[in-house]
Amino acid sequence: MKYRNILLVDDDTDETEIFVMAVNAINQKIKYSVENNALDALKKLQNSKLSPDIIFLDYHMPYLDGTEFLKLLRDVKELKKIPVVLYSGHSGTMLKDAEDKFKKVQFLKKQGDFKKLIELLRGIIMPEESAKK
Repeated sequence: MKYRNILLVDDDTDETEIFVMAVNAINQKIKYSVENNALDALKKLQNSKLSPDIIFLDYHMPYLDGTEFLKLLRDVKELKKIPVVLYSGHSGTMLKDAEDKFKKVQFLKKQGDFKKLIELLRGIIMPEESAKK
């Protein structure tokens, strides 16, 4: 398993619930934290209260959007190596721009199809198992 400890930063409680169910469907040994406020998540990361292997980040949030979060995250030496996946229902040029601007950033569109979400998350979290299928 490539990533064992996930941080999801998303202010939509319905989306976080679906995401957590998908992660649990992949492997119940995966640890996860959910933060619904990007500013609070950043503070906890800076204070070492969170130490994820990967961050799934909603792009549109109050207080601090995805681009602002990424810029601040990348300014901290200890945090800039954490891979980030922009996890958003929106696609388009602004997300592509953020993906291009920041290193180690991928984009995952929020899915209406739960099985598809599991498949896409498995490809990111456990790529070695996805390759076997």
